[in-house]
Amino acid sequence: MNMARIKDMYAKAWQKTKELKTLIIFLIITNIVFLLFGQWMIATGVPGAVEFKNEFLKQLPEMGYLKPLTGPLAPYLPLKIAYTFLFNLTVGALLSTTIPGIIFFLPYIVTVFRAWVVGVIFYGATTTPLHFVVFYGTFVLEFGGYVFSSAAGMNIGLAILNPAWKGKETRLLSFKSAVNDAALLFVLAATLLLLGAVWEMSWLHFFGLHAEKLLLSDISLG
Repeated sequence: MNMARIKDMYAKAWQKTKELKTLIIFLIITNIVFLLFGQWMIATGVPGAVEFKNEFLKQLPEMGYLKPLTGPLAPYLPLKIAYTFLFNLTVGALLSTTIPGIIFFLPYIVTVFRAWVVGVIFYGATTTPLHFVVFYGTFVLEFGGYVFSSAAGMNIGLAILNPAWKGKETRLLSFKSAVNDAALLFVLAATLLLLGAVWEMSWLHFFGLHAEKLLLSDISLG
C-alpha cells in the first residue's frame, strides 16, 4: 500500500469520525465520567467497590492472557507489543464492543463497565509521576481505540434498528452502510491500540514497572 492510499484511507476515516462526532463525544464523556466514578467509590470506601477491587486483584495473577507477557514473551519487546495489540484489537475491540453492537446498547454497557472497573482498580496505583504518565497515556490511547470500536458497534445497531439513521430504505442497505463505516473507524481504532501497546509495553520492558498493575488497562474485561 503506497503513501497516497494510506493518506486517503485516513482522510476517509477522519471524515467518518466527523459524521459520527456526537456518538463519539458521548462515548468519550462516558469513559471519563465512569473512570472518575470508580475512583470516587474507592476513595470514599464504598464497600461493594472495595470488595470488587480486592477480589479482582486477588485473581489477577491467574488470568490466562497475562501469562504469555510475564512468561515466554517477557524478554522480547516486539512480541509483547504484537501480542498486546492483537489481543486488544480482536478481543478488546472487535469481539467486545463492535460485534455486540448488533444490539445497539451493548457496546455502551461494556464502555460503562470497563471505565468503572479501571477507575476502581487503578485508584491509588499511580503513586509516582512515572506511574501517572504510563497509566493515563495508556488509558487515552487504548480507550481512545475502544471509543472508535464502540462507536462502530453502536452505529451498526442503530442502523439495524432504524434504517433512517443511515438514510437508507431497508435494514439490509443500512446495515451494509454501517459495516463500511466500521471498517473506516477501525483504521483509527487499530492505530490508537497499536500506539497504546507500544507505549505501555515499552515502559514496562525498559523501566520494570509492575506489570500486575499496569497491564490491567489491556484486559478491558473483553
